[in-house]
Amino acid sequence: MHDTSTQPHGAVRPGQFDYRYISLKSLDLDPEQLDFYQLLACTGRVDAEESLRQVVRFRTHGYGKSSFIGSLDALPAPLVAFPPWRAELEGWPGELAREDLLARASASLGQPVGVFLASPGWRMALSDIWQSLLALGWTQAGHPADAALAAQLTDVLRVGHFLHTLEGNRTSLAGQGARCDVLGAQLVLPEWGLMPPR
Repeated sequence: MHDTSTQPHGAVRPGQFDYRYISLKSLDLDPEQLDFYQLLACTGRVDAEESLRQVVRFRTHGYGKSSFIGSLDALPAPLVAFPPWRAELEGWPGELAREDLLARASASLGQPVGVFLASPGWRMALSDIWQSLLALGWTQAGHPADAALAAQLTDVLRVGHFLHTLEGNRTSLAGQGARCDVLGAQLVLPEWGLMPPR
């Protein structure tokens, strides 16, 4: 798994869409609607110890409307199946037209891709997953279970990122290489000021 604690070299600038990276913007997440993110943004710039206390509290009790996802099993269907589905999506061979990709993905989801992406269940889970990964970014070093959970949750986001890219027709996913690039996108968590020193 990529190091998700800092911005990667050559990371996208705000306003750009680069399918190699997953960010709040690429997932259409509104930072103002992310309770725990807002809390951490307030504390992270001034008091790392207080931020860590808030992370520990969030993992146990959640914060506001946001909940920590402590297990893949806590996710609703079909999200729990996204990590293995990611491998299947990467294995789709050859050139595939967008209409074919949409039809295949919709069949696997049991509903049209656009309907799934707009569903309240996905939108709520998406914000909780992203904020859970933010919390894990503070605590996963040296904790194999946290690192494994972060890898699984990142794979859920990667599939969501693939679906979002496909539905929005933001780049051609006709080639298997392009699909693999999107499905292997690097997660970009907030800048250094919001993350603990490494």
